Amino acid sequence: MQFSYTKIVVLFFLLVSYSFSAMAQKTNFDKIVQPTDVRAKDYRELLVQLAWLNNPDNENLTNAVTIERERVGLEKQNWLNNLTGSFNVNEGNISQQSNSFFPRYNFNISMSVGTLLATPKKVKIAKEQVKMAENKVNQQKLKIRAEVLQRYENYLSAIEILTIRTQAVEDMRTLQTLVVQKFEQGLSTVEEYTEALKAYNQAAEAKALAENNVKLTKLMVEEMIGLPLEEIMPVKKFDTTPNPKYTP
Repeated sequence: MQFSYTKIVVLFFLLVSYSFSAMAQKTNFDKIVQPTDVRAKDYRELLVQLAWLNNPDNENLTNAVTIERERVGLEKQNWLNNLTGSFNVNEGNISQQSNSFFPRYNFNISMSVGTLLATPKKVKIAKEQVKMAENKVNQQKLKIRAEVLQRYENYLSAIEILTIRTQAVEDMRTLQTLVVQKFEQGLSTVEEYTEALKAYNQAAEAKALAENNVKLTKLMVEEMIGLPLEEIMPVKKFDTTPNPKYTP
């Protein structure tokens, strides 16, 4: 019995350790925004790709990473800028044409020791700046993905709300027609007629607001992707005939 209890405890700690290790995994930012040379696996991923591709700020951030990487190479070679050399001819030896302990030619190389010692630290700083620039790119990927998907979901919700509002208008129109018929036959009161008309007007107003919200949320998505939605998908348009419906 004691053995089984020990096994359970060990298994529990293994599961907890695995859970914490899984939580500590770093994000693959190529999955947050798929590279543009990779075909998007679905429509939402395509929106994320377009939002990333057509945002000028993203290009600036990517270029900043390239610049910082180039700076690392420059810092590695920076010590060469302080390397100096000199060359001179010993004219005395040349004129005397005699053997001498002094060389006829002198060549000297000198460099700043301080620069040589500082180079590794400067390279390290430059590499950290590369990481900082990459972090800004990754942060932008998280922001772009969240923003464009949120706007798209708002657009879909607006369409659903418009569908409900449209059906409500139809229901109120049908009710109003019945009340009018009854009123003409003397089977309903003025109050009932007035309430039916009021209910229809309220439903029509709500529908108009819903139509406007569909247009606005669509524009919000298009603002991020830089393209009309019609260019990447068949966008459903609202039919304003007496029997409204969505048509591709």
